[in-house]
Amino acid sequence: MQRFTRRFLAACAFCGVIASTAAVADDHPTIRALSGSTQVSQLPAGKTALLVIDFQNEYFTGKLPIPDGKAALANARKLITFADAHKMPVYHVQHIAPAGSAVFALDGQAVKFHPDMQPRAQDTVLQKTTVSVFGSSDLDKRLKSAGIESVIVSGLMTHACVAGAARDAAPLGYTVLVASDASATRSITRMDGSSVDKDALHKAALAEVEDTFGDVMTTAQIIKLAVR
Repeated sequence: MQRFTRRFLAACAFCGVIASTAAVADDHPTIRALSGSTQVSQLPAGKTALLVIDFQNEYFTGKLPIPDGKAALANARKLITFADAHKMPVYHVQHIAPAGSAVFALDGQAVKFHPDMQPRAQDTVLQKTTVSVFGSSDLDKRLKSAGIESVIVSGLMTHACVAGAARDAAPLGYTVLVASDASATRSITRMDGSSVDKDALHKAALAEVEDTFGDVMTTAQIIKLAVR
């Protein structure tokens, strides 16, 4: 009887180890979570800026149409309204390429901002030639001169210029918040003929941001944040 009891207890302990291991395997916290980071609960008044990246015709009527582009644009407009209400500066980013280029050519119509996302007199417009706006503009200098500490990032495409801005902003010392539904991307056919679905690419890009560089929230969640 004692031998049976010992075997039974040993089996239970072994099963417990397996269950514990499975629980750990199923839990994949972000690097930021492991480092003690918590999701932003408020935005610093007078120290937060909104980046509105590449809402240009190329992604709507040009060679790089994004199916969810209009929905992302509509949410970005909500963020602009939110920014205005809290006196946050709005930076519109425009990707440009030399005349005659395949996409975003300066001598074409596709490089222009979408009709529903026209910068206003009070907004700042920055042109860039690199994936990240920080790589080919004076955005960092402008933000630091204005005392900005946090940036809300929206725009097109999620996996490229949006994620690129987030990646560069974090090591420059900014608190990064990406608006998941005010950003969007497109499906891609790779050189080997395989394809990556737009939703999978969008989700992966946001996961990359949240893992290492900043928070990811919906537009509705962002506009509910306290600003103080």
